[in-house]
Amino acid sequence: MKKTSIMLCALVMLMATAFKSDNNCESFFPTEVGTKWEITSYDGKDKVQSRSVSELTALNNVADGVEAKINIEMFDQKDKSVNKGEVIMKCTQESFFMDMSNMFPKDQFEGMDDVTIEVTDQYMEFPSNPVAGQTLPDAESSMTVTMNGMQLMSMKMKTTNRKVVGNESVTTPAGTFNCVKYTYDTEVISAMFKSKSSATMYMAKNVGMVKMESIDEKGKYPSKQILTSFSK
Repeated sequence: MKKTSIMLCALVMLMATAFKSDNNCESFFPTEVGTKWEITSYDGKDKVQSRSVSELTALNNVADGVEAKINIEMFDQKDKSVNKGEVIMKCTQESFFMDMSNMFPKDQFEGMDDVTIEVTDQYMEFPSNPVAGQTLPDAESSMTVTMNGMQLMSMKMKTTNRKVVGNESVTTPAGTFNCVKYTYDTEVISAMFKSKSSATMYMAKNVGMVKMESIDEKGKYPSKQILTSFSK
């Protein structure tokens, strides 16, 4: 469960993106419904650990901006599908909000009777127009799973020290992109394990995550996630 949770956490952090609409809602996400993209995760020796395939399925105007729906499918080292879900992003003129609910391993409870899953503080806020040197507020999301009133699982994810570093050009198999560079720390806590990591993330307007590099608190397990394909 630990590797799966961390993998999902990294994926959702990488998807901290947004879009542009008639409501002047602009930030970092594909703007055309049907756009598909792939993110591949590598370990410190450049060995493929997992990949995700995402598709923008809908863009809807809402009262204060725009809502986007993205389908995500995760694949493991053997290219076996291990998780499917939907992420909802919200965008206003000043900020966009990333849905963190899919970062939790909810799929393992599917099909179980009388199970209730509650995710609190599921949206993380980002500025629509990030500025170098800007410090972003901490974010925290949690999931609680209960059955007939008895708690089966509790997990919390904290993101701290969120900063906008500046702009940088990044080249991947999907192309070359002008990106905004972010840094942040993540802590995952549950009854079964606790982990900390630090990351550097690069995002491009109208595309999303292009690259992310992370390492655990002891510096032993470096990893990176790269945008390996992008098609409209």
